Amino acid sequence: MKITLNDEINQFLDRCLANITSDAKNNFVGMHITKKSEKKVIKMLAEAGIPEFQDSKNYPSLFLSVDEWENNPYHKNIHLDWIKDSHFTFERRKIAGFELFNSDAIQKDPNRELNDWMKLRAMDRNFDALYLYQDDMDWMFDAPSEANTNDIPAQRAHGKVLTFGLGIGYFLYMSIQNPTVEEVTVIERSKEVIAMFRNFILPQFETTTPIHLIEGDAFEYFNQDYLSNFDYIYTDIWQSSQDGLPLITELLKQYYLPKEKADFWIEDSCLEVIWTLIFLYFESLARNKELEVNPYYQSYIEKIAYYFDQIGETASDVETLKTYMYDTNISRRILSTKLD
Repeated sequence: MKITLNDEINQFLDRCLANITSDAKNNFVGMHITKKSEKKVIKMLAEAGIPEFQDSKNYPSLFLSVDEWENNPYHKNIHLDWIKDSHFTFERRKIAGFELFNSDAIQKDPNRELNDWMKLRAMDRNFDALYLYQDDMDWMFDAPSEANTNDIPAQRAHGKVLTFGLGIGYFLYMSIQNPTVEEVTVIERSKEVIAMFRNFILPQFETTTPIHLIEGDAFEYFNQDYLSNFDYIYTDIWQSSQDGLPLITELLKQYYLPKEKADFWIEDSCLEVIWTLIFLYFESLARNKELEVNPYYQSYIEKIAYYFDQIGETASDVETLKTYMYDTNISRRILSTKLD
């Protein structure tokens, strides 16, 4: 692949560079806000360049309702404090409201110029949340961000559903509320998690939707023969974007799945660095400059270079570059590349 460095592309590259070198959007996590100060804070977020606040007449509230979270179907019907298992303990903690936190996966820049942002929100009052431990190790935190990042995949689920990772069964429970879901199969590595779930959480599910629990490793099942049995596949086996990206990469190297059939938990948060690396690769091509990246990301740059080396195209417009940077299926194809 080659890139023609015209004025349009040159200006696009400059805008992207300005966005990735600006830290202004990251200065608000933990900020205390009140109903009285909300408009002032929104103005500050707009001035920092966060896209969702650019329209001064039409912008979202910064507050999320604790009542709505506590009364969603899962929390209304499932009682995690009923768990009585020697491998699992829980601790109820007071969580402060009125503080901005990252409430969802990374939000894509609508202009596709790397002005991606955290969806900052605050709960509208103090509330209780459960920290769960497995054999005295941190295991799960039942928090609003966990719900927000699983609700859309649960809505997308349909037909015969497969999910890797059981946890506290939030995705499982919310997906069977979806009338298009026929049955759900769960692959979970921990026999202790499965036993606890069978004994204490599953009996609280009131459903006729078939649920199949299988003890096993995701990597043993992530292949064409097995995955072809399902209409929708969801994977949630990592703690954050840091361990999520390498695990998504290894899974896709085993078998490529398109966005139309599968979702990965907080995928956009995991892929954000890939969008940036693709841009840096494009800039090096367009401006004929040497590309230097953190050695940790070198293997991803090699995948990116290999993918675009196979494309016999000369890009001369910004839209083409934006599509290559932000298309989820292209990012998955790049990660699925085997170089060894």
